[in-house]
Amino acid sequence: MTDDDSSSRGGWLGGSFAQKAIDPLLRAVRAEIDSAKREIGERARSARSGAIMLGAGVALALVSLGLLAAVIVALLLLALPLWAATLITLALFGIATAVVVRLGLARLSRGVPPVPSDTLHHARDRMRPSARGAGDDESDGPTGPAGPVPADR
Repeated sequence: MTDDDSSSRGGWLGGSFAQKAIDPLLRAVRAEIDSAKREIGERARSARSGAIMLGAGVALALVSLGLLAAVIVALLLLALPLWAATLITLALFGIATAVVVRLGLARLSRGVPPVPSDTLHHARDRMRPSARGAGDDESDGPTGPAGPVPADR
């Protein structure tokens, strides 16, 4: 047996010990990543079906708006020339479009980007007890079965 063999074996034993110590942490991290992937996938599937239905609704709404515009123009034609009736109808629909687009963009920005909030909340809850030191038995506030009770409750 040479000195190289013993040093490589010592390195292997140390590496094995470190690997055994890190394995639970790696498994926990992988589990949290898998949970986040599943949650984002579920939200994306739900959003996709909602987007398809929204697209169909938009198509029907466009047809309805076209017919409504024709009715408004026809009613205004009873008192005004064609160009004035069409211009008034265009102005009404332009204002309505601006309001709806502004509200839609404001609400759309709230949901983007999709964040796996359930997974993040669960991970934070799981990490809190391990973040405290082992000698952290003394606390200034009330405690529950899992440790100190947060002040915001």
